Amino acid sequence: MVDSSGTSAHWRGLAELLRPHRRRYLVLGAVLGVASSIPLLSPLIVGRVVDRAAEGAELEELTALAAALVAVGLVGQAVAVLVAWFATRTAWQTTNELRLELADHVLALDHEFHRSHTAGELVQRIDGDVTAVSDFLSQVVVKIGGALVTVAGMVVVLTLLDWRIGLAMAVYVAVAFAAVGSRRNHAVEESSDELSAHARLYGGIEERLAASEDLRSNGGGAYAVQGFVDHSVEVAETAVARERAYLRVWRIVSLGIASGAVLSILGGGVLVERGIITVGTAVVLFQYSQLLRRPLEELMDQLQVIQKATGGMRRVLELRAERPTIVDCGSTSPPAGALSVELDAVDFDYGDGERVLDGVDLHLGAGRSLGLVGRTGSGKTTISRLVLRLIETTRGEVSLGGVAIADVPLAELRRRVALVPQEVQLVAGTVRDNVTLFDADRSDDDVRDALVQVGLERLADGLDRELGAAGTGLSAGESQLLALARIWLRDPDLVVLDEATARVDPVTEARLEAALDALVRDRTVIVIAHRLSTLRQLDEIAVVERGRVVEHGERVALEREPTSRYAALLRTGAELPELAP
Repeated sequence: MVDSSGTSAHWRGLAELLRPHRRRYLVLGAVLGVASSIPLLSPLIVGRVVDRAAEGAELEELTALAAALVAVGLVGQAVAVLVAWFATRTAWQTTNELRLELADHVLALDHEFHRSHTAGELVQRIDGDVTAVSDFLSQVVVKIGGALVTVAGMVVVLTLLDWRIGLAMAVYVAVAFAAVGSRRNHAVEESSDELSAHARLYGGIEERLAASEDLRSNGGGAYAVQGFVDHSVEVAETAVARERAYLRVWRIVSLGIASGAVLSILGGGVLVERGIITVGTAVVLFQYSQLLRRPLEELMDQLQVIQKATGGMRRVLELRAERPTIVDCGSTSPPAGALSVELDAVDFDYGDGERVLDGVDLHLGAGRSLGLVGRTGSGKTTISRLVLRLIETTRGEVSLGGVAIADVPLAELRRRVALVPQEVQLVAGTVRDNVTLFDADRSDDDVRDALVQVGLERLADGLDRELGAAGTGLSAGESQLLALARIWLRDPDLVVLDEATARVDPVTEARLEAALDALVRDRTVIVIAHRLSTLRQLDEIAVVERGRVVEHGERVALEREPTSRYAALLRTGAELPELAP
């Protein structure tokens, strides 16, 4: 059962989205009104031809009427093409802006949202669902709006010819459109389910393509194919359910169309026999009943588009209603220069009650460098996300430069704090694009200097070299170095490196260490690493275990203290020992 109030809310939401473009749609409405009135002329001309021929009119008059009929048809076709072009252009202008708005909105949502939504699903929601709305605006609005104008004009013309015919037609039109309108939301749930199934299908495809190497090398191909089959079956089942709902409406409309044709023939014949109307008027009545057939059939044909658009609009509004937990309400800037980092009694969980961090206290002075070490899953990356404000603490406070991180404007935070992740994201574009992230204000000299500083001299001489999708053409180590070049170019005050050397060879690791050594000067740096060589030039070490900082101190002092956990790690070169309960 479809919630009609919910559906009305969706269309109110659509009206709100269209309000900035109301001038375009007013112009479209005016053109549509003219275009929809032209078909009313042809039956009148045909009726006139019949009556004048019966009265013995001259051939010249009948020829002139025939020429007028042809002219009306040609003008009607030309105007119809103009309306279709203008409607499509207007709809795509509107929905392209909506796509941009949704993409910007999704990018502003925080880590938790993206953790639970695949990239393929979001592509479907931003593009696929909006395309359904675009089809509605470019097709349904034109056809249904034109149909309403045509039908209203038809009732007016017939009323002028004979009020009884006009009244009968008005009643028939009201009943026919009410019957169809009552079923307009019949398949909305089915259409929304189908769109959701498509989103899951695309999300699964994207996920399996991203893991294609692992799946092939580890014999997971059958699993990937089965997942695709399962999602495809779901898409097929939801499509069948929508078609079944649509066919139920189609039967009602077909019955109404057939009934209208029979009634117009019988009623026209009776009125002609009684001398109330002429044969030409009866012809007009029949042609108008057939003219009414087209709006009803179009409404029926477009009902699926309407239902898809309703489902798409529902999902668009649901996506727009998503709100980030990271709220930008800060107005305080930390002091200029390197930033100190303080975590005071910080707890964090992902909403499931399982603590990832438990009472973390960590203080790092401005301009200092800190290495975070610990077992996989101990909470190191979570600490870095809190420092970047990609997630919010469950309890406690994170401060940068003595200012609570929530009080720092997000734009300033993103400018002054930078991350080099373990999985560097490169894009299809030039070397320059990947270093500057499409910032046209950066000079080529600055980009070259950044590449040279991190040891990528060979790329510095080819800034216009095209890289493929995901940075095809660079090794994993070169990708990491390019990510460091981004940081060098931005010149932030706090840098977080998350396992930056985890996927590189020893030679590239040495180049990374040299670049890191230059990078840590005059800024605060937090390094998450398993390779101990990455930590040699850092000032401090913090050992994290089970969501707690169990050891923190000067690196040199911890190295020299035989009983320290860090010293034990250096001696064994293995993972940290487990904490005692």
